[in-house]
Amino acid sequence: MEDLVESILDYIRAEYTDYAIMINGEWGSGKTYFWNHKIKPKIEAMQVNGKKLTPIYMSLYGISNLEEISKKIFIETTQLMDKNLKKFMGASGVGSIPEYAKTGLDMANFFGVTQNGDKINYEEFFSTEDKVLCFDDLERANVDVIDILGYINNFVEHDHIKTIIICNEKELATKLKSSNLEMKTFIATYLLDKENKLNIKTDEPMVERIQDTIEYVFDKANDYERIKEKLIGETFEYAPEFTYIINGLLMRYERYPELIRFLRQNSNLITSTFNKSGTRNLRILKHALNDFKKIFDMVSKEYPNTNNRVLQTMLIFTIAISFEIKAGKVTKDKFKNIENNEEYRAILVSSRVFMDNRQFYIKEFDNTYYYNFKVEYRFFKFIELYVRTRIFDMRTFKDDMEAIVSQENKDHIPSYKRLLTEDYWKIADNEFNTFVATNIVLYSSSEFISFSLSFVTFPAFISNDIAIVNISNDFNTMSLTSG
Repeated sequence: MEDLVESILDYIRAEYTDYAIMINGEWGSGKTYFWNHKIKPKIEAMQVNGKKLTPIYMSLYGISNLEEISKKIFIETTQLMDKNLKKFMGASGVGSIPEYAKTGLDMANFFGVTQNGDKINYEEFFSTEDKVLCFDDLERANVDVIDILGYINNFVEHDHIKTIIICNEKELATKLKSSNLEMKTFIATYLLDKENKLNIKTDEPMVERIQDTIEYVFDKANDYERIKEKLIGETFEYAPEFTYIINGLLMRYERYPELIRFLRQNSNLITSTFNKSGTRNLRILKHALNDFKKIFDMVSKEYPNTNNRVLQTMLIFTIAISFEIKAGKVTKDKFKNIENNEEYRAILVSSRVFMDNRQFYIKEFDNTYYYNFKVEYRFFKFIELYVRTRIFDMRTFKDDMEAIVSQENKDHIPSYKRLLTEDYWKIADNEFNTFVATNIVLYSSSEFISFSLSFVTFPAFISNDIAIVNISNDFNTMSLTSG
């Protein structure tokens, strides 16, 4: 990572450049964090030719026209600030104007620098000497990327201003291909029809013919590559050091002594769960840690004697369920219908025999995130509900916590619950036979039982002459009769 930092700083130090550089990386991988904590401070500490450099950062997220970019640069660089604004910023310790203010206000009127009532031309007021420009979120702008790059090229080619562009080129390529797709398809179909190529019989499918025509007529990708070749001198691939960044994320909880102590003690658990998710999206992890703060606070307040192992499991589950749902790896419904830990573990048992999609996914989830981390209670409905719906349901929370309290004392757990989980093999042989006998009586007196909770005792059913009848089509229920 330090090699990457030095390579970027070498560009900044260079006496003469007529190109920009690009930092490319996946969404949520920490590119902006890298700029704020690794690059920006070093630029601020630099002097080139005896002059101190000032980095100017601009997010292009949601930008709808080029003038908005001009406004942002103007606000950051102009010395024509309103005296009241200067006074306010000095008194409040604000070092820069918030993003919402930059975009949402007519800054010309705000600063009182209009002339004869005409709208100010912000570009005429630019003061970019000794500045380093950083444009982030290129792929998230609502302006044509080609136009933005052409705009940036004015600074780079003509003014030789050091410029860094941060983006996700993978998403940028998708955006270039998918923009105005309906209009492009209509025009491509029209052109094919006009050239009598629409209905002719060829080996090439119609969809491919239309796609080839779209690419030929609207080849934005080639336009992008051409202007990138002209504008971008070097592209650096950002491969983050996740341990460093995760430790940085934890710093935001320094004000909460008990929480930060727990998170620091379990930082390896956070990192390993993050790695197991198979994504590189630190933004989801940041949101998951925010959710866990709420969970930790509620558990500490309502159930202060909760043991550390349970809290560790809650931390794993919060991060895991966040990635599974928010990264689009599964639909939210995969967990929606699981009501409690008992049902979750029952699904794990039945997944050894029945490979329906729901059971298979839950088994894979458990194997991925709880490998080498064996605990009795590892599904928390209140957490799943909170992550999925953003509602912290107190009733569900208390139901889960009371079940956890009961789980810690196995003497209070009914024999059928101890028997019918994926850990049934831990029961001693003499206890196992007693539990089976107890459950045979229980099942015989019940018309329907959960099929997924009963297959463990099938041999005992047979030996005690209990017949299994009326198995439902979805294998969820069955009825029993004595022989």
